[in-house]
Amino acid sequence: MSEKLSEVWECYDMTIVSMFKGRGMNYLRTDKGIRILQPLVTSESRLEQEAALKEQLMQAGYTRVDCFVRNKAGELVTYDRYHTPYVLKEYFDGKECNIHSEEDMHLAIDNLAELHLALRQIGREDIYEQDSSKIPKTFLRHNREMQRVRAYMRKKATKSEFDYLYLSCFDTFYQQGELIVDSLKAYQQKMEHQSLYYCHGAYNQHNILLCKEGAATVNFDHFMVDNQLIDVYTFLRKAMEKNEYQSEMLFRLIETYEKKVPLSNQDYHFLYYLLWYPEKFWKITNQYNNMNKAWIPPKTYEKLETIIRQEALKQELLQQYRNHYRIET
Repeated sequence: MSEKLSEVWECYDMTIVSMFKGRGMNYLRTDKGIRILQPLVTSESRLEQEAALKEQLMQAGYTRVDCFVRNKAGELVTYDRYHTPYVLKEYFDGKECNIHSEEDMHLAIDNLAELHLALRQIGREDIYEQDSSKIPKTFLRHNREMQRVRAYMRKKATKSEFDYLYLSCFDTFYQQGELIVDSLKAYQQKMEHQSLYYCHGAYNQHNILLCKEGAATVNFDHFMVDNQLIDVYTFLRKAMEKNEYQSEMLFRLIETYEKKVPLSNQDYHFLYYLLWYPEKFWKITNQYNNMNKAWIPPKTYEKLETIIRQEALKQELLQQYRNHYRIET
């Protein structure tokens, strides 16, 4: 065991039986159950808010969350000799949701419905108030980032294969982004009411553990107050990307969610705009913007090729969605 980390976990009331590392975390089997020790990735004030949210979730009856464990001094953060902050969390003995298994995905989306119902019981005055979803502003920022990257590429004297491929498909995806932002703004103005609650903020297959006792939800680092359909969209977008945009699968997953959280025609419209946005193209843009542009990894080029190849499949799914839910755009 690391001598540096032993100073950290000795600050907790537990006896370690075994440990292993994975994804930047230390997994510990202890006399108190499974724990994970990891560096603090947010501010301490945000950490306190996350801890309070999880405690309220537990009180609301949703108990399968990775609650923080306070050290012997009653604090959430423990520092090593180099003043690196660490947090300890309760964890679960389960497997990640397999995004290629429809059975796993139905368990995950059913779990999301349960999580959302519990989150709706929690007050949100201690965080902030807002009148409508922040999604249009978020998408607008994404669009502007696309513009900046295109402008940078155009000015380059020597362009890479990735640059040429990106520029060749830019107009298709950027025009979608612009149209969606305008449509969302107009749609939100005429919406009678938009319910805003706590959201997980990063509900994907990596943050869902399927255990014998049921599904558990972990890693609430990105929790926020907004329309909970953003969580539904986050999961469905990834599910569709990894399963070649199968429309019937999409409808079945939405139906599973609806068994516990009914959706209105307004909800179907909002979810449609989210699914329409070229999120994957923006993610490639963002990665490019933050990487060493002197050498583009082949994997990044392959991802862009996949996005272009799947675009026709995505548009067909959107057409099926419009027909199924009678969406007018």
